[in-house]
Amino acid sequence: MRRCDDHIDNEVRGADMKHCDDYIDDEAAPAVLREYLRRARGPAHGMLIAEPFPRLFADHEGRRVRVVMASRLGDVGITPVLTAEHGYEARVLVEDLSNFGDVP
Repeated sequence: MRRCDDHIDNEVRGADMKHCDDYIDDEAAPAVLREYLRRARGPAHGMLIAEPFPRLFADHEGRRVRVVMASRLGDVGITPVLTAEHGYEARVLVEDLSNFGDVP
């Protein structure tokens, strides 16, 4: 498994790592990914919005996972516990995920 923290040296991203924020305005990226990242990477006061927080699922290394966090360092936190809303098992690059959706 390629982990984002393998690419971070003193919180400086390598040139080969695309930051999760780069996908927010990328019209080629799946809409469900863009919506999740827009909310997850928005200002903290957005947590007070009454609308439900978007759900994001993806495939990673042959299994379905839930994305539960988007880091300022550019990676995302994932868990195989599809009902979890918090707590991740691994931090990975968005490019290491595929088949994005809002349902498991």
